[in-house]
Formats: sequence, C-alpha cells, structure tokens
Amino acid sequence: MTAEPTILVAAYGAWAKAENNPATLALRAVMARDWAGINLVPLEVPVLTDRLFDTIEAALAEHKPDVWLGIGLAPGATTMRAEMLGTNWRDFDVPDASGNSLAGVPVIEGAPPAYNATIPNRRIVEAMRDAGIPAIVSYAAGNHMCNQMLFTVSHLVAERGLPMKCGFLHVPFTPEHVAKQGDTHDPEPSMALSMMADAVSIALGEIIADWDAV
Repeated sequence: MTAEPTILVAAYGAWAKAENNPATLALRAVMARDWAGINLVPLEVPVLTDRLFDTIEAALAEHKPDVWLGIGLAPGATTMRAEMLGTNWRDFDVPDASGNSLAGVPVIEGAPPAYNATIPNRRIVEAMRDAGIPAIVSYAAGNHMCNQMLFTVSHLVAERGLPMKCGFLHVPFTPEHVAKQGDTHDPEPSMALSMMADAVSIALGEIIADWDAV
C-alpha cells in the first residue's frame, strides 16, 4: 500500500502492580523516536475495566487506525510476549485502579469465546530475537485488562467489519521497578526500558512491512 498507515499504540497506565507502568514508559520512549512515513498515535489508557470499552470506542472513532497495538505489564514475565489470543473472560487476581475485582465475568456478554490477534506475531518475535531481545509467542494473555483490551478491540473489528489489524505486547518489569520492590531474596525478572522500546519499535517495523506487503 502507498497510503501512510495510522498505527495506534495503546499503553496501560498506573495500577496496583506498577505506579509507573513500564508499558507507558516504553510507549513514551518509542514516541521520542523518528517515525517518518507512518502516523503513530499514542494512547495512555487508565486501568479501569468499566471504562475500557468506551475508551477504545472513542479512540477508534477519533483516529480510525489501520492497526491497534496494545502494550501492558506482565508481572513475572522474563521476556517480551506477543499475545496470540484474547479470551472473553475477566478474572482479576489484582483489582483495577478503582478497586474493581472480578471473577469469571465475560469481557462482553454474548460475544464469542475468543479472537486471534492479527498482527504478524511470529515474525515480530523472530525479529526481536534476531536483535538479541528475549521474546516469545504467547497463547495466554491472562484474564486481566491486557486480555480485555485485545478481546475488546478484536470484537469491535469483527462486529463492525473494520479494516484494521490488532495485537498486544506484554512487557516485563524494568530493573528500577524491581529495585523498588525491595525483595532481595527472590526478585522479579526485569528488562531494561531501552530494550523494551527497541522491542516495540521492532514490532512496529514488522507491522509496517506487513502493511506495505498488502
């Protein structure tokens, strides 16, 4: 395609597991880079389960993106994770930013059980690994709000016949987050913020290549 694609990158903000969410920090670092040739739209998303649908719907209406790429924190993750599947469940082990805690509640009542991501996850992971960044293709996005974002966007694409691709990346903690946790015996895994930003940039490069090939 010759038209300049619009890629919306949506990163979650502060919540119980991370006051300064590495997802948002990675998004800001990526936005500071040169992205000539594409329209890259940043969106910092509050960790509020009851507001997520409206937030996504408003962003789609305003920006009409060709691609939606979500970013969120996966506590305990040892790698970048490219999520392949969004499921129709919310089952929170940690409340959202307003204290909501859900167990066995559908993301969208009456919607299908799951949707596949449509960005080129395998190529993205291979490119990250080629760059020396640990990364995996994941089939379990959890049942918290990262999964909720991937499922909700996917459902709106399917329901409305939108010509849009979507996907989701999970990032680990940064070393700074782990240091503040103060656990000297069994600290969480971490990844440097600069490496996360490189990983997201690589993902965007593969998404653009996939767009150009259509």
